[in-house]
Amino acid sequence: MKKILFLIIMLAFVLTGKAQSVLREFDTLRFNENLALASNFIECEFYTQLATSKFSKTENVSSSEWFSYKENNSWHTFAGDSKDNSFKVTKHLTFDSLYTISENTDTYDSVKLVASGSALSLANTQFQIIRDTCNLYFNSFVNRNPDQTVSIWFLPAFQPSGQAVYGCEWEYVFDKTGKKLLRQNSFTNIMTGVWIGQPRELWLNYRNSDKPTVGSVFFSLSFRDYFTRIRIDTRKSTSTTTKDSAGDYTWTHKLK
Repeated sequence: MKKILFLIIMLAFVLTGKAQSVLREFDTLRFNENLALASNFIECEFYTQLATSKFSKTENVSSSEWFSYKENNSWHTFAGDSKDNSFKVTKHLTFDSLYTISENTDTYDSVKLVASGSALSLANTQFQIIRDTCNLYFNSFVNRNPDQTVSIWFLPAFQPSGQAVYGCEWEYVFDKTGKKLLRQNSFTNIMTGVWIGQPRELWLNYRNSDKPTVGSVFFSLSFRDYFTRIRIDTRKSTSTTTKDSAGDYTWTHKLK
């Protein structure tokens, strides 16, 4: 009996040790998901800015909702207006390998487009109070989730003052029609502005988060060329992006 009890205690000790070991492992899967989403936002921002820069010379681009997404290995940018609880596409733009912009007259998935545009319009309306409160410029991004819901993300843009800002991000999740808000997710920390100039190592304070957030990874991808390295410092780990001798960027993660 004593021998059996001893074996049970030892087995419990081993299982507890394994459980603690698992808890101490870095969540690579979650990080890679956030990295893929942030990378997509970088490209979205690039194509949307290309389009708005072109048309800003002849019209007021701020009067329309603009967003970009990739489909069938091609990037598309749309502009549209929301009226009478519906979204109407006014521009459908595509890009060639030299980033030349063309008006596209091909058919598109109008249901998906209207849902994305409607969600963006509603989210912008709700987010305006945050814009007014913190007096910052934000980029907005549309993301179709695997469950067909539509997420609208707001991340700080590069500010006219010449500062890059981190420490806050918002996600508004709508149903598949883009007209019903299901939930709002947010991360807010001390909003910090960083001057872009002399190359140096930069630590991002995310110590009230257990893991690197989408916004922290987006910031790192957006501005890593301006720093020798960027380190995301969370409660449980640090994640560092640096450029190697071949000019490629790599990530390293270290548990605390």
